[in-house]
Amino acid sequence: MNDPLHLTKTDFRALELGDSNYINNKGAGLYVEPTYDKAVEYYRLAAAMGNVQAISNLGYCYLYGRSIEPNTDLAVAYFTLAAEQKNVDAAYKLGDIYGSDKWGLKDRELSVYYYRMAATWLTDEDWEEYGAIVWNRRLQKYPSLCYALGREMTPGGAMPSSIEVAYQFLKQAERGYEIALLNGDSFYEKSLNGVKKLLADPCFDLIRERYDIMFAQEYDRTDENDDDGDTDPDEDEVIFFTS
Repeated sequence: MNDPLHLTKTDFRALELGDSNYINNKGAGLYVEPTYDKAVEYYRLAAAMGNVQAISNLGYCYLYGRSIEPNTDLAVAYFTLAAEQKNVDAAYKLGDIYGSDKWGLKDRELSVYYYRMAATWLTDEDWEEYGAIVWNRRLQKYPSLCYALGREMTPGGAMPSSIEVAYQFLKQAERGYEIALLNGDSFYEKSLNGVKKLLADPCFDLIRERYDIMFAQEYDRTDENDDDGDTDPDEDEVIFFTS
């Protein structure tokens, strides 16, 4: 039997102030430990306060059965509620759910719909308008989303083929996974290898060198900015890599 959850004085103060981010983040910390039973209770509190990320986090708990009985219907319901409020995590995960046979809901069209929705929120819709990817670290924080879009836009994928846009998404995924691995997230190693394998596909031979140079230059430029003390210089900067 799990120990009952005891809220701290700081927890109660956060509740009084309506600080749902604190409550959700407390749950996230417990989830990582992992202490799933207490994480779920903090997520429920934060969700009751209207925290969209907590609603999405509850979706993960129901999807994977984190201290509660797995329930795909409830997971999809929570993800859908969060996605309606433009939560990128929820939209991406719905793309995964509908893109896989694992949960018995496979629908490639719906999967792509949610992937595109998540990318649109991250790039302010410009990538579809310009047929190019915006350089920013928001995309790199979602490497699996970039991997999925790059994969689906290569020949044979579920989206109209565009090798230039696909390659750019895959480069963003590569960078994001490399950063995650440096931060100790070793479970991304298999995904990074998958991205590198896809980047080496001959369909990209005509454009690979050009975009590799563009991305390498951008990596160098942002690394220099980081050395100058700017912790996240390109979070909102718009740089299009076009042909």
